[in-house]
Amino acid sequence: MRHLSVWMPVGILAILAVTALHGTITRDPHGTGYALLAVAVTIGVHLAFGRRTILSVGIGTAVYVVLLNTL
Repeated sequence: MRHLSVWMPVGILAILAVTALHGTITRDPHGTGYALLAVAVTIGVHLAFGRRTILSVGIGTAVYVVLLNTL
């Protein structure tokens, strides 16, 4: 159970990142850079703030939305 609790959030984030990037690349190639930057921010927040999945996904999503709508 301990092994599962360590690796399950990482797997969920990886699946989410691959799905989001695939959808972005196929629909809007212009937003690919923004998506990659948002994934990097998500990973950075996840590692910096004690692997808090909701916080990292929320901040990464916010970064992506802001970049997409302002630039």
